[in-house]
Amino acid sequence: MQKQEIKDKFVEVISDNLTELDADSVDVTANFVENYDVNSIQLIQLLVAAEETFNVQFDDRELALSKYQSFEDVIDKIDSKVNE
Repeated sequence: MQKQEIKDKFVEVISDNLTELDADSVDVTANFVENYDVNSIQLIQLLVAAEETFNVQFDDRELALSKYQSFEDVIDKIDSKVNE
């Protein structure tokens, strides 16, 4: 799967799970805590939805908010899992 396809699908996951965000205006490189007020529970919800969408698994160490600064960091992690 191409990284752009992963990005597009993950932006859909974001808009489905963080309904207050407009998918068209999400900057995946922005710090999601500072720019979008994403908290650890919301991040876990996004990662669980990503597991279902991309048929990947995140282990417990990968569920920490401190592991990611932006949605792009999550996209990179998904890309590495999908294209192992």
